[in-house]
Amino acid sequence: MSAEQQNMQYLAALCKAQNYCSKQETCISGIRKKLDQWGVNSAYHEKILKDLKAEKFIDETRYASLFVKEKFRLNQWGIIKIHHAMKVKQISEYIINEAINEISDDEYFRTLEKIMRQKLRNIKAGNKFEQKGKLYRHAASKGYENDKIMQVINNILGL
Repeated sequence: MSAEQQNMQYLAALCKAQNYCSKQETCISGIRKKLDQWGVNSAYHEKILKDLKAEKFIDETRYASLFVKEKFRLNQWGIIKIHHAMKVKQISEYIINEAINEISDDEYFRTLEKIMRQKLRNIKAGNKFEQKGKLYRHAASKGYENDKIMQVINNILGL
């Protein structure tokens, strides 16, 4: 393959990656997966990623911030679940912590209380012990921390 053909392949892959990034916020590991799916020569991956970062098509900090806001506000995930999901996407610990710190404690507790009150309305349990267990499991499955769960449960059930 000639140098000109290789350059054309690289430019085509870069253009496709730029289009993908301009349509949705993504992270570096997400672009790596897309490049593999598209069958882009692995020799071009790092150069494409470097160019995308330089042109601000990819910004891990921006991505993490949006990811946290979306998962917390729309899906009502807790910090544990959000943290784990971002680790899977290979985002650095520092960036994860910075993004998670954007959630205010007040908003966090209000959201946790809201989802637990909604769950309490749907629980068919005979006593407070069963209610407490079901509420705890529900909040834990959403990724909330044990101490915060117990604090809200005690508040809701008046314990």
